[in-house]
Amino acid sequence: MDAEDGADLLAVVGRVVGDFDLAILDWELPGLSGPELCGQYREGGGVAPILFLTGKTDIEHKSQGFSAGADDYLCKPFDMQELILRIDSLMRRPTALKSESLSSGDLRVEPRSGRVRIEENEVRLQPKEMALLEFLMRNPDTIFDPANLLAHVWETDSDSSEIALRTCISNIRKKLGGADRKSVIESVHGRGYRFNTV
Repeated sequence: MDAEDGADLLAVVGRVVGDFDLAILDWELPGLSGPELCGQYREGGGVAPILFLTGKTDIEHKSQGFSAGADDYLCKPFDMQELILRIDSLMRRPTALKSESLSSGDLRVEPRSGRVRIEENEVRLQPKEMALLEFLMRNPDTIFDPANLLAHVWETDSDSSEIALRTCISNIRKKLGGADRKSVIESVHGRGYRFNTV
């Protein structure tokens, strides 16, 4: 397909939104920036995995990319083997599952749109928080040890660690409710974590 700028590419993508297995975006695009293109693609119902491949290395740009709907972010210069690993990882994710809504009690998660709601209140989760919550909700009442969760959610990320996992879980708990609300993610002493259905 031919597209001269970001807006033109978005129009083309919009006509064949179900035909993509993976999208690799640069940050600097004429017309629309990479994050703008990514965000509008997601708002239009696009579910294909998106990888940013860019020279923007600071955390602010990474946060902007993930907030726009990216699934992964790789900075230039990069090792080709790492790019292949990340693409393989994204391609293993079943896109069809992301169109489903998940719910437990008054908690509702919509992976496709990235929305999380408690009753009528929307909760904003970071991409890793969303990915972890989604994984646990798809496997309710099952105990996962930290290594297993890191392998499923962090995959090839260089920042994967038990500290990152604990921080992510702590953030989810805080965002989903106060001290008077039982956490949906339970710590099972000596074994790991599980999602408790209501």
